[in-house]
Amino acid sequence: MDDEYIQTLSYDEKLIFLKVFCRLVRADGNIDADEIAFLKSIAARYGIDNNTMLSIIKDPNIDFVAEAQKINNRAHALQLVKEMCVLANIDNDLADAELDIVIDSARAMGIEDEKIILINRWVLDSLILSKTGQIIMEQNNG
Repeated sequence: MDDEYIQTLSYDEKLIFLKVFCRLVRADGNIDADEIAFLKSIAARYGIDNNTMLSIIKDPNIDFVAEAQKINNRAHALQLVKEMCVLANIDNDLADAELDIVIDSARAMGIEDEKIILINRWVLDSLILSKTGQIIMEQNNG
């Protein structure tokens, strides 16, 4: 992931990103260890303390659409969609409920459906390329 965009986010935007991510993790009913690790990593990268992160993770009533609507900067909105696609695909199982959250959040920020599809395809291609590189470099046996 490219971290340069993080420097351009306000603290409130970082909280919004984390809230949307937490809702996405809960979407499929399975909270994978990789997803929790992703949330912890994001919170650390965003400079969000553990207590704040835990309170967000524990809140089952996050209105992710209302939160996403607060993102007014298109570049930030696109980054949120990209990060959501990474998170939704990290467990190699993009559930319908996860896809609905990605789409609803993106639409709330004014991101076109075609752009969502392109971003998700790019994320999937990047994940495949990364796994292929690991296999070629004998860092992963598949």
